[in-house]
Amino acid sequence: MGIKIGTWSVEQVTTAFCKRAAIAHQMVNCLTEILFDEAIERARQLDKQRQEFIGGKTLPPLFGLPISIKDTFQIQGHDTSTGLACYVNAPAKEHSAIAAMLLDLGAVLYCKTNVPQTVMTGDSDNNVFGRTLNPRNASMTAGGSTGGEGALLALRGSVLGVGTDIGGSIRVPSICNGIYGMKPSAGVIPHGGTRELTVPGTDGVRSSVGPMATTIRDCALFLKSIMQTDTWKYDSNVISLPWRDLKPSKRLRIGLVEDDGFYTPVPPVRRGLKKAVDKLQQSNAVDIVPLTLPKDDGWYDDLLSYYTLMGNEYYLEQLNRTGEPLVPSVKALGLLSGEKTSLLSGQKTTLQGFFDLNVRRAEVANTYLRFFRDNNLDAILMPPAPHTALPLDNWTTVTSTGLWNYLDYPAVVVPVDVVTDSDAIDDASNAKYGHQDAELYKLYNGPEFYKGLPIAVQVVGYRHQDEALAATAGILDSIINGEEL
Repeated sequence: MGIKIGTWSVEQVTTAFCKRAAIAHQMVNCLTEILFDEAIERARQLDKQRQEFIGGKTLPPLFGLPISIKDTFQIQGHDTSTGLACYVNAPAKEHSAIAAMLLDLGAVLYCKTNVPQTVMTGDSDNNVFGRTLNPRNASMTAGGSTGGEGALLALRGSVLGVGTDIGGSIRVPSICNGIYGMKPSAGVIPHGGTRELTVPGTDGVRSSVGPMATTIRDCALFLKSIMQTDTWKYDSNVISLPWRDLKPSKRLRIGLVEDDGFYTPVPPVRRGLKKAVDKLQQSNAVDIVPLTLPKDDGWYDDLLSYYTLMGNEYYLEQLNRTGEPLVPSVKALGLLSGEKTSLLSGQKTTLQGFFDLNVRRAEVANTYLRFFRDNNLDAILMPPAPHTALPLDNWTTVTSTGLWNYLDYPAVVVPVDVVTDSDAIDDASNAKYGHQDAELYKLYNGPEFYKGLPIAVQVVGYRHQDEALAATAGILDSIINGEEL
């Protein structure tokens, strides 16, 4: 509001965020393309244009707002290397759809942020820009694939950023950095001109463009600003849904899910969820309904198959152009292993197999629609991961986030607390889903190593009811956090 009414000039605000981003980058290595000179020049132009709006004209909704974006989005005249050597020194010839929209809505784009090699891991580390560090603990991951954005926001080098999410790439960095992140339904926010490293044309599980911010209000502002615009003019594949003010007219009915059925949450995550539930149960605005997700273990294997429909050939071809080595987090995901359980395995899928994947996904989607509908839910509340940020190169599973990409349900991560001395380690025998669960559970080795790391919850809503989810998450956040965060 201060920009719109002229309390501060756009140039003043932009300069302040450029300086803050520069400090953040020196601390945690979160930036890729640095656009400060262009941003300040645009800010000056916007200050001049402000005079055109005096006398009744309305300023664009994002007028003068500095916004940071993930490296995967094209900005004309700048690289979109996505951390791969083969794409260095190849400036984009045009803006991606979301970059063009943001500029038309009055925003100032001032930097792009770091991602992992292949854009498919939980650690934002690559051979071009190096590793982004977690601002709270440099021995822990900042998350991926939008980890640079998450770290920049955590250090307040940005207040609103844009990422993509195909398995948790917005939500995982939001967990690790203690910020808010929303994965909308795929296609609601324009995706055109974005470099993703899944095989072009396969159109299995689609990547979603969404906001990351320091408040849930700013996530909703981004969503509303985009959906109120003619998105179809920017992207031929967008699902052009007009914004609706979908606000609950009754008590919210929230399904409480304690785990994803694959992994057992560690002590701080369990405590964080309980803290959130305790506060919600004290409110007259919410009913909590304990539930268990429908049992279907096969969906996760199918999600991995969607990621690697052509095996690992597409990933390896890009790496082999320059002969660059794999970074540790990519090795950890099994790019060369050939194991079906690895996130980047070498297993190919036949055309009939692809059809079968689609049939099974439709069946699971119907199961979950009935689950939501039969329980009369407004949303699900659950952990976004069974753990907090992990030691470097150990984030290798996305069961809690990936389910909602598989089903294309929107989801929001809301920070609720941090690890404290009270989060004592307990025995791995508490892991109830087998050997892999126990191994992941053992990574939490006590608060002395994890103290201060953020704890978050995940709120999940109905497909294409993104406005309702944003409103619901805002209500839950106000009850859980009040003025704490």
